[in-house]
Amino acid sequence: MEILQKFTSIGLDDIGKANFMNRIDTKFPLRTELLFEKILPEILNDYFIVEISGLRYMEYKTVYFDTPDNMFLNAHHNGKLDRYKVRKRMYVDTKTSFLEVKHKNNKGKTKKKRIEIMTDLDKIFPEEYEFLSKHIPCNPNLLNPVIENHFHRITLVKKDMDERCTIDCELGFTDENLTHETDNFAMVELKHEAGAPKSPLRKALARYGVKQSGFSKYCIGRTINNQKGIKTNLFKVKIRMLQKRLNNAL
Repeated sequence: MEILQKFTSIGLDDIGKANFMNRIDTKFPLRTELLFEKILPEILNDYFIVEISGLRYMEYKTVYFDTPDNMFLNAHHNGKLDRYKVRKRMYVDTKTSFLEVKHKNNKGKTKKKRIEIMTDLDKIFPEEYEFLSKHIPCNPNLLNPVIENHFHRITLVKKDMDERCTIDCELGFTDENLTHETDNFAMVELKHEAGAPKSPLRKALARYGVKQSGFSKYCIGRTINNQKGIKTNLFKVKIRMLQKRLNNAL
């Protein structure tokens, strides 16, 4: 973690231009040791690191919701281009929480809507129905919690503010039957508006052979925890490929 202290820091108030709510997301799974020993040192002068209350490595907790017939999961599994996720997320270090809807449209753009909440993470409350009704294609009353994940996140912002990057480490998944912790695994996610130039981070990843891969923490978590009665065949194929590439880091 020593490398994180070498980045120049900025606060949340300084990253407005890079807080893309209508964006293109690109994900790169890799081993943690490669990230900290090779990738981050190469981009030290190209990015700021977000620091909040003196912290640069922050803890997140998220609960995902779906319908009884797994409407959102099945849309992902079946390759539907227009798809949704509903989640409640807590920023553990600051004790703030949000109800969020992520919508990926058929043009590959991801739009995120959210409201700050004071309610528990593991339930959708009646006062939250109005927000959800505006942004999801089903009755919010049908939603139930299906998987929880936790991780620590590093957030980087390119110094010209045309790209933001999140890096998730120590990823784990919990449901009512099982907890699964990953080993030596990290997920780099680049976020930018359409047409943004290739980034120094993306070039560094390419130099070390790190390949882009679609990876949904929601879908992979439900598959790894071997939940019953859900479609997982395509997700299992993806997990096997990632396991081979990352030497069983998942």
